[in-house]
Amino acid sequence: MSSDSLTMSVSSVSLMCVMGTNKTHYQVLGVSVEASTDDIRRAYRARMRAIHPDVNENSADGSQRMTEINMAWKTLSNPHLRRAYDASVFISKFSVVSSGVSNTETVTSYSPARFPWRAMVIASVIGAVLVLIAHAMTSPSAPRPIDQLLSAGSCVNIDSSLSAVEISCSLPHDAVVEQLIAIDRSCPLEMGQFQDRQGMGVVCVLPARPVPGMQLPGVSG
Repeated sequence: MSSDSLTMSVSSVSLMCVMGTNKTHYQVLGVSVEASTDDIRRAYRARMRAIHPDVNENSADGSQRMTEINMAWKTLSNPHLRRAYDASVFISKFSVVSSGVSNTETVTSYSPARFPWRAMVIASVIGAVLVLIAHAMTSPSAPRPIDQLLSAGSCVNIDSSLSAVEISCSLPHDAVVEQLIAIDRSCPLEMGQFQDRQGMGVVCVLPARPVPGMQLPGVSG
């Protein structure tokens, strides 16, 4: 992996911390950093049900919260993305602590040049974390479980009720999920729009293969 692509990978993982807020993905889902995948899955379900329009009709920020929750689930449910995310958060916190320490120091006199041990330690720690992130980004992801918790990248079939049903991406499938949005929003014109089978929201998809008798909006047959 090149240094430029690694830098972009680190930046993209760091930006996953929740758009416009200072919350981590763990805080968005209300779980600890040691939470298991099952704990994270249960928290995701609970959060999505709590903001569903049928339960929370007057919520003005439902769409933004749904985006945050889906982003947190997508990252923390994938072991490789989760390791990279944890490493990026560590780098961010380490940098803040280091800058805070340096800001409290007052230079009172000039002293002979010394070997920059602190800089070497910081560089070593950051280097080790970058290696971990590179490994996480390049390691093949394990097949995601088919649990009907749709997120970007999920493969789906469209059933007779026009609901998106998750299926293994190794099998023939109708479409791939691009995003999951609130029920009161609309998908971009180039994407098909269907209901989530579990009633979590609206599923925006791009076709993986022609679906007999169905034309996705904005996609020519």
